[in-house]
Amino acid sequence: MILPKGITGFIDNMEEMIDGQQFKKICYEVLRDDKGEVLKFEVPLYPLNYFKVHIRLKGELFYILLNEYYPYIAFANKCEHIVIEFTDLPAFTKGFNEYYTVLTKKELNLPFFKKEHDLEEVELRQAAYWQPRSIGEVIFNCWD
Repeated sequence: MILPKGITGFIDNMEEMIDGQQFKKICYEVLRDDKGEVLKFEVPLYPLNYFKVHIRLKGELFYILLNEYYPYIAFANKCEHIVIEFTDLPAFTKGFNEYYTVLTKKELNLPFFKKEHDLEEVELRQAAYWQPRSIGEVIFNCWD
């Protein structure tokens, strides 16, 4: 997976951002079909570059993450700013795949090598500073 420029949130002139209201609506729709429950919906506020939805599914707690600039979704069992533990939730993959690209735990945990992506110089400088170990840490970050 080649990360596109702007995915980190460090480019000022990003043309479009993800529609948060549409994402919220889709979350409720997909969760309703699988009897899941939205506990909290958080919009990206600096320094976070992603939407974060805290959910309950069959008694277990999870998070749905959506990058603020690109339609990339991930699922996590733990999400505390710089510590995100990605997981796969096959029950939701189909429902969200109609609208977004659902990234797997395997994809998100791939090592990040800055030379393999289309990131801008400012993003590469941030990556050099923050030293992300995985692609998931670049896509879903709280760098300031």
